[in-house]
Amino acid sequence: MVKILEKGDEVEGGFFRAMMYADFLLIETDNSRGISNAALNGGLIDPVAVINYSLYGKKDCENKPVEYLSRILEGIGRDQGRTIGLLTAVRPDRFGYARGRYSHCFISLGLDNAASPLDGLSYSGTGINGTINIVILTDLRLTDAALVDAFKTSVEAKSYSLMEKEVRSKFSDRLATGTITDVTAIVSSLGGLEYKYAGTGTDIGSDLSRLVHESIVDIIEKFYTSG
Repeated sequence: MVKILEKGDEVEGGFFRAMMYADFLLIETDNSRGISNAALNGGLIDPVAVINYSLYGKKDCENKPVEYLSRILEGIGRDQGRTIGLLTAVRPDRFGYARGRYSHCFISLGLDNAASPLDGLSYSGTGINGTINIVILTDLRLTDAALVDAFKTSVEAKSYSLMEKEVRSKFSDRLATGTITDVTAIVSSLGGLEYKYAGTGTDIGSDLSRLVHESIVDIIEKFYTSG
């Protein structure tokens, strides 16, 4: 079950330390490798941190997420070049955490921009309303190919979870598979045994899928289901 994080909550793993602040979640890592589609330092990277910053109640992002996150990181004294940076409009008191056998999942979930890949949208902005941000950390050592595999598996699990809960696109009546601004980050330890695969047919992929599914379903039921 997902734990809703409160200000001051800490989570420690074998190679990371996470702290929930008033407006953001900061995860600091040691000797790690990651992949993401984040606005700040997306792609493959050897990160020292991941930040998920909430813009809830703020109006000063000005549609420039990279510059905005860089200013935030400078203000808290963190490396702007090696921090994976995510933004969301989700309230910080709705950030969640769940733990599996091999992995840890941090999530913030909004559904205002839920969409289907068949909606035919043409969107190139940087809006963050309704974003589903997922950060997975695993104590296993994943090759770059396995990081891509884990990214794929996480997205598949997210899409399945939304369809299972019958979340609909805001732009059509189709079942949604995500939102138009989702970000996923996978961060792996560089210690221990090396794993080359993380698809749905592997132990780590199965664990990751269950975590993502559990996290999304729990948060939808907590905050988006009436009655």
